[in-house]
Amino acid sequence: MKLVGIGDLFIPHAYIKRGFEAVEALGIGIETFDWKLSGFQELQAINLKVEKGGASAYDPPPYVYEAVKDADILITQFCPVPASLIEAGKRLKVVGVLRAGYENIDVKAASERGILVLNTPGRNSDAVADFAVGMLLAEARNIARGHLGLKEGRWIREYPNSGMIPDLPGKTVGIVGLGEIGRKVAKRLAGFDVKILAYDPFVKEPPAGIAMVRLEELMESSDFVTVHARLTKETEGMIGANLIARMKPTAYLINTSRSALVDEKALYAALSAKRIAGAALDVFDLEPPGADYPLVRLENVTLTPHMAGGSNDAFFNCPKLLAAELAKLLAGQEPRSPVNRDALATARSRLGA
Repeated sequence: MKLVGIGDLFIPHAYIKRGFEAVEALGIGIETFDWKLSGFQELQAINLKVEKGGASAYDPPPYVYEAVKDADILITQFCPVPASLIEAGKRLKVVGVLRAGYENIDVKAASERGILVLNTPGRNSDAVADFAVGMLLAEARNIARGHLGLKEGRWIREYPNSGMIPDLPGKTVGIVGLGEIGRKVAKRLAGFDVKILAYDPFVKEPPAGIAMVRLEELMESSDFVTVHARLTKETEGMIGANLIARMKPTAYLINTSRSALVDEKALYAALSAKRIAGAALDVFDLEPPGADYPLVRLENVTLTPHMAGGSNDAFFNCPKLLAAELAKLLAGQEPRSPVNRDALATARSRLGA
């Protein structure tokens, strides 16, 4: 049996090979190579294309097809796996994705062939949770603006939110999406003595100290709203003009998840009119946004280039996480994260598990 791993600019193939050593010990041959790109800008452009148009929006180069044709297990992070690549892998039984998102995999085509798709939820949950709390503090306390001022030789004492710069104790933080990242954000913020509200229609029993509320109530009551929901057809644009209008004039919105969860034009309108205190954003409708991008030109926002999940630990440890789930599957156990559970029995049988 053969596993083929496709490395990229963030997780080079050597890290995939090293991460799957435990599976190699089970008698599975490991072959890895890198998806060759000109640089991060090309990767980002492909990712955005796939995010909007699905796996079929990009056709991998011929050497990827050649590598996959005799693979039983395919591992990738960002390289798309469209239906044509799945069809080329006549022996494929499992496709594994080294991240939580799997929009670069044609899951429907995989299911039709009885191929199991595994993802790696939570692989960068610590990185994103840390970053979200950092963005919250940076925006409310003007850390980035103060830093930039000193770099430019300016000693700034007046900021867009002067007169309403908050302490955190006693404030209310609303978390939109209480999955693994949302829960870790709540855990980190608990030490700041804040009240925590959350909205997530799939969570019935939240951790202690978190009050589940309607999204409208969360937007109205929170001093900080931090977004951690998964982007789906149902959640796209979930925080629109009506909900943003419910926010306190002293409130901040933090988005380190997906730009499409928030109506960017409505957010810009609220920020430019100073109907809310500020925002901290790691994601944008257009990436990279450019110096003339409307949000970039505002003073009451802290902006970063889609880097929340990009810690070295997150990238380099995730092959080990997915390898552990694959080992479970090979041992006849149920993996934690089968994307298409309907293919689980077929994959088990074909793997001899």
